[in-house]
Amino acid sequence: MKMIDMTCPKCGATMKTDAEKEQAVCEYCGALFLLEKEDTLDEIRAKAEAKSYGYHKGRLAAEAKAAKNKKKSFKIPVPVIVIAILVLIGVVSYMSQELAKPKVNPFDCIEVTFRGTDGEGEIVVEITNAVAGIDVNRIEFDISKEDWLTQGETVSIEATSSDYRLTEKTRIYIVEGLDEYLKDLEELPEEALEIIHVQAEEVLELNLDGTKAVGYFVDMTPVKMFLVTDGKQENTLYDVFEVRFKVDDVEETYYVLACFDDVIVRNGEQSFINMSYGMYYGNLTQVQWSTYIMAYDSVEEIRTAILLDMESYMELKEMDL
Repeated sequence: MKMIDMTCPKCGATMKTDAEKEQAVCEYCGALFLLEKEDTLDEIRAKAEAKSYGYHKGRLAAEAKAAKNKKKSFKIPVPVIVIAILVLIGVVSYMSQELAKPKVNPFDCIEVTFRGTDGEGEIVVEITNAVAGIDVNRIEFDISKEDWLTQGETVSIEATSSDYRLTEKTRIYIVEGLDEYLKDLEELPEEALEIIHVQAEEVLELNLDGTKAVGYFVDMTPVKMFLVTDGKQENTLYDVFEVRFKVDDVEETYYVLACFDDVIVRNGEQSFINMSYGMYYGNLTQVQWSTYIMAYDSVEEIRTAILLDMESYMELKEMDL
């Protein structure tokens, strides 16, 4: 028997009692109280194992239940299966109808060209009927841009049809063949130069009429051309002539010019020049007594006047004739 020392919780007397008993009685005051035992190491281990087993057992049971519920949730409802079958039938039917349509490349049925002036061009689509047995009217063509076209930009055409199986649905075209604004004097062929000189002489008639009337005028020769351009769709062309006069057996030389805006040149079998109504200008110059013209003393003086008058974003180009 194992005895333990303890103190009475009621009277405070020192007492001994059997450690194996669950209760004790104070021999001094007669108080009865329960004894609390401390767990041994083996008891602690046993309780821990029991607790751990209970935890894992519960977790495993919960996981098994969740897996069972998940398995049940994967069952596909009958209405969903029916809808899927109907959709599949519809797709197969649609594909069968599409495959039964005649195949055609819609762009074999049209011819695309461009006309007009750079910046103001337009697309022209003509039906060629090149594919036998195909009704082109049952094909629709959607053009991304039809007018105000510039040289070198791209235009796309999209084709659709409910009656034909189209082998090509979109094609990209590069705008070309438009008449262009004059950007470089070296581009002018001889034929175009002659046309410009003729129009310039007509403009200068009013300027020189007075000298011709009194017999001072001798002749005039084109000697220089100036072009002011933005490199796109804005330009001014200056056609410079050397003019000779003879007054009292004394010969005098001046330089006159005619100018034109928005000059367009089309080269082909025949050159074409399109430009606004021309005009002339210069310094008021007295030829003799009351006879005056608008002229300059030199070509360099004309060049300086043009440079002073032109906008900063423009470029001056010149060519000797």
